[in-house]
Amino acid sequence: MSHISDLNSVDDIPVGEWEELTHESDIDASRGFLQFREFLEPGESVLLTSRSAGRLQGALRGVLAVPESGLTSDPWKFVGSQAVLRLDDSEEGKAAPLRRAQRALACEAAGAKEETDGEAPLWQVLSRGVGPCLVVREFDRSELQLHPEADAAEAESLAAQLVRAAQTWVVEKGAGAVAFPFVSPRDGRLREVLTQAGFRGGAMTGASWMDTGRFGSYEEFLTALPSRRRRRYLLEERRLQEAPGLATGVADLARNAERVAALEAQTLIKHGGKADVEAIRRARIELAGRLPDAVRVPTVEQDGRILACALHLQGRKSVVFMSYGCDYGVEDRSAAYPWAAFYYPIRTAITSGAATVRLGLEGFEAKTRRGAVTEARELWVWIPDAVRLGRLGELLDLVGDRNTAYLKRFAG
Repeated sequence: MSHISDLNSVDDIPVGEWEELTHESDIDASRGFLQFREFLEPGESVLLTSRSAGRLQGALRGVLAVPESGLTSDPWKFVGSQAVLRLDDSEEGKAAPLRRAQRALACEAAGAKEETDGEAPLWQVLSRGVGPCLVVREFDRSELQLHPEADAAEAESLAAQLVRAAQTWVVEKGAGAVAFPFVSPRDGRLREVLTQAGFRGGAMTGASWMDTGRFGSYEEFLTALPSRRRRRYLLEERRLQEAPGLATGVADLARNAERVAALEAQTLIKHGGKADVEAIRRARIELAGRLPDAVRVPTVEQDGRILACALHLQGRKSVVFMSYGCDYGVEDRSAAYPWAAFYYPIRTAITSGAATVRLGLEGFEAKTRRGAVTEARELWVWIPDAVRLGRLGELLDLVGDRNTAYLKRFAG
């Protein structure tokens, strides 16, 4: 008979047991990465585990969203944003009706029809009316950790048990919802389990990656590219190599955390975000300490000073692109961004035998321009009230249809 435990941290699981459970998973299921996520997320960390005969068989890790949670860690902020409607200039006549429909459905789901004509941000309306989400996600996927020796029937049973446990946790703790924000359309088992458990889902965003596993060298990778894309790669790298005063390198994250944080902050601000440089610096120190053998920081330097850098994690199965930072006060940065964000990690992935370079969410244009594959990520949500869940499902259908059509632009 299986037993469910409600824990707070991956630290509550012995090292050997967690390694046995996740040794076939990617780096974002590793103990060090999860410890980093626990450090990073402001909300309460939740770890639900299933044991049978004392053996760890499965785990579901989540975080309870709070007002300070980032956009990708609070599904209410995502589904409540106008950006998720993917409006463009050619749809001027559709914009206002779509926004009204989005707001009406969100307010009905929140039990706050009086806010339909209001101005409060929808994520606040949903957070107040429904409650916070228990969010199950890691880097760019929402997954359960199931023992690799479990057969198909056992894995499905374990998954259903863990999802039910999450629903029970939400009800007992007085939270509002269980959310799996980054479910892959290829994860048939999880999607079926969520459907059977009463969840509603729809596409909200997409994740991109580069396939590298079938190449024995970077040169072989380049040869396989379409000619126009291959020329882009070669020209951009040549521009950087020939740029006067610029040099490429790889930096130690712990020793350069202050500079890395300052550059990442500039990038966040440039793209409309808010940046706490000291918080970023502390996070980078934490990551360097938790995954010292995995961290890679390719840099572009000018006179010995880093003017651009990326942060990647080298895993068994993939290289994960975590962040990019740049000094935008330097006018001639040449091809710093494509080299640090794409060309360097592609090389390291091929050298190490990693099958993919995972490039994260959004930013599809720049990624597909260089050959990335883009796949939808679906938000699946459950709330206890069936009627309000129905309205939420209609909202997910509306937004999901918009995103499905939008993501087709980047297919292939």
